[in-house]
Amino acid sequence: MTRESVVVVAPGRGTYGAGELGYLASHHGKNHALVKAVDEYRQSVSEIPVSELDTAERFRPAVHTLGANASALIYAAALADFGAIDQSRYEIVAVTGNSMGWYLALAPEARPACRATDRRDSGSVPVHSPWRQPGARGQRGGTT
Repeated sequence: MTRESVVVVAPGRGTYGAGELGYLASHHGKNHALVKAVDEYRQSVSEIPVSELDTAERFRPAVHTLGANASALIYAAALADFGAIDQSRYEIVAVTGNSMGWYLALAPEARPACRATDRRDSGSVPVHSPWRQPGARGQRGGTT
């Protein structure tokens, strides 16, 4: 079977809005390994887990659009989506992105799929957020 060649474009900042509330739960389930890993990390640094943000009763701009929360939601959704690509059907020939998508395209989870990428460093998915600031309003115990 010949695979179709595709380019993956990672999303940038602002792609998780009110219309995406519940996206992770409905498309990847609460038990998705990546979502669990992101949740565990965020809990360890007293931040709201992405699964909790994603399954909130309503979208709250004061909470959901804060950099610490928005970037984590976008990161988790984008990498979970990437992991769901059927690589037996599609050959990923490049991964790119705009804005925050540039960082997502560099994530170790995305790099091994590209044939032109050096596969020596394809370690586990990093779950830290380079946009996290200590005491940021998106954290538990912070002001929201």
